[in-house]
Amino acid sequence: MKSYFIFIIVLTAVYVIYYAVIIVQDLYGKKGTDKPKEEVFDLGDPEEEQSVTVTESDTGFHVGDEQYETEVVSAVMPAPQETERAGGTGKTAMEEKLERLKARMEEQMEETTPYLSDAFTDEELYRAMIAKGKTDNRPELEWKPLKDRL
Repeated sequence: MKSYFIFIIVLTAVYVIYYAVIIVQDLYGKKGTDKPKEEVFDLGDPEEEQSVTVTESDTGFHVGDEQYETEVVSAVMPAPQETERAGGTGKTAMEEKLERLKARMEEQMEETTPYLSDAFTDEELYRAMIAKGKTDNRPELEWKPLKDRL
């Protein structure tokens, strides 16, 4: 017999004996002598602590008897004073708000310079892909289909 089959037979016999011993211990072993594997924490009397009410308002929030003021800064919604200053019709007020919002956003934007002198739009690039690199009134794109590389 090959050594592999001898190993399998010996290993199977050892497993059968091991599981037989474990089953006999579970059936006839001493019960209730194990230590409990859980911890018990004394949390005290639950009636000692009182809950605190928390309420929210337009200007802040209240925790119990204390009041906290908060200042809300919104990039989209203008402050109430801005709507009063705009005065006029709703449309002009919205246009002014939009202009202010655009100005704030432009302040945060970075300056970039394009690095392609003759950039393609998505439609032009799609047409060039369909035409395999040939475009109208532009230099021909170098077109290398994926199948050529494989």
